Amino acid sequence: ITNWEREFRTWTHMNVIVYHGSQISRQMILQYEMFYRDAQGNTIPGVLKFHGLITTFEMIMADCPELRKLQWRCVVIDEAHRLKNRNCKLLEGLKLMNLEHKVLLTGTPLQNSVEELFSLLNFLEPQQFPSESSFLEEFGDLKTDEQVKKLQSILKPMMLRRLKDDVEKNLAPKEETIIEVELTNIQKKYYRAILEKNFSFLSKGANQHNMPNLINTMMELRKCCNHPYLITGAEEKILESFKKSHHPDTPDFQLQAMIQAAGKLVLIDKLLPKLLAGGHKVLVFS
Repeated sequence: ITNWEREFRTWTHMNVIVYHGSQISRQMILQYEMFYRDAQGNTIPGVLKFHGLITTFEMIMADCPELRKLQWRCVVIDEAHRLKNRNCKLLEGLKLMNLEHKVLLTGTPLQNSVEELFSLLNFLEPQQFPSESSFLEEFGDLKTDEQVKKLQSILKPMMLRRLKDDVEKNLAPKEETIIEVELTNIQKKYYRAILEKNFSFLSKGANQHNMPNLINTMMELRKCCNHPYLITGAEEKILESFKKSHHPDTPDFQLQAMIQAAGKLVLIDKLLPKLLAGGHKVLVFS
């Protein structure tokens, strides 16, 4: 929602409202933000306060009766692959609304089956694509070049495809930097303990009988490298040890204990303040 709101603000002078929030919030929007009223407080038919409305699929399903009362000149549906299931409630709700022009945005118009594509086409042009059985009979398997070419010719006038290279001309090439991080002393202790605990069968090497144990040991070692808190019972012991050098009433005591326990978090804790101070945008994912 925030992305769409920002884009409207950047590129248009439209009065755009965000239809979201609790039921009470949405009722307030319906009452005060969407319609002009006369001196008696009655809604003036056909006169709206807003040019655009931003909402979510969930809000459409929750408030379909209220939104159905309006004549929508154009609807733009982001993440339109959610309409691929012809029996979904969202699709049923949208079909009940008065939509003059429809635009679907999706990265995967055809992903698993032609049946999913028909669901989108039927929503866009129900008169042109009325029968699922006829459509699947003609294109269901897409085994021949003739079928593919015919389907492409049908889609061509109604599909606009844009690749990232087409629209992001000024995007700098991706730069990847791999930083090797040393394990903390806590991680080294648990890593060594896991190896010593399983030394007997590790020394025998991998075979059919001990393979499950070997995989389990590898998973435990991986947990230790990611963060020792992932090991059962480790968090409590690490916190107890951390209390010996840091008073429990210290601000962010548990947070600092968690950071100091893993090398990756120690590095991130040092990097983030510098990146944020430099005005960089940071995305952390795992």
